[in-house]
Amino acid sequence: MGTLVRVVIETRERDRADHALRAAFGRVRELDAILSDYKPESELNRLCRAGRAQVSLDLFRNIEAAQSLAVGTNGAFDITIGDRTRSSTFRDLELDAKTRTVVLRKPNMKLDLGAIGKGYAGDEMLRVLRAHGCPHSMVALSGDVVVGEGGWAVRIEAAQQTLRLKNSAVSTAGDTGRRHIRDARTGQLVEQVWLVSVLARTGLEADGLDTALRIIGEEEGRKLAEARHVKAWFRRVA
Repeated sequence: MGTLVRVVIETRERDRADHALRAAFGRVRELDAILSDYKPESELNRLCRAGRAQVSLDLFRNIEAAQSLAVGTNGAFDITIGDRTRSSTFRDLELDAKTRTVVLRKPNMKLDLGAIGKGYAGDEMLRVLRAHGCPHSMVALSGDVVVGEGGWAVRIEAAQQTLRLKNSAVSTAGDTGRRHIRDARTGQLVEQVWLVSVLARTGLEADGLDTALRIIGEEEGRKLAEARHVKAWFRRVA
């Protein structure tokens, strides 16, 4: 997924923790092979080449969540931004939940799950850790943090404060120097330099929303955060 992964486990049982850690990293490797837009043979890229496929539950969940955000932001958040020509939009994606089928209605569409997949990976790593008897765990993938039981000190970058959290997720998006986030409606880099942090129940939700809110701005972003029942912080840094 092109990022560093850090896991912290609180336990007195070293062997149990080692086994859980190996299983969790095995899971993230599985997800990398599914969600990566860098690996030519990832399931995501095979879908893009085929144009239509019955996909895994992991891939479908990510695309479905991304489509929900695309609708909620009127296309500002859009995983078809992988196609920089902007010849396609989220409306060119068709999902069938019953069969887990995804259809790309235009040729040569390119999907990019980079703004949502890391949060899902954090959720899945924590799920595996819990299943192996390590519920008091924290998983961090770049700016995405997912925590289980206990009281974890998590830095909320946009708020410039640290909160004690459990069974929740935090994700931060923004630019602290070079701009890199694009508005999918225009294909242009988002103006102004902001940090946006989101506290949600899951990493999947937090990871997608922080980018979405960063794109649509503070006024509309606060409305969307309230509608989604999450906590959001906005901070302009330049």
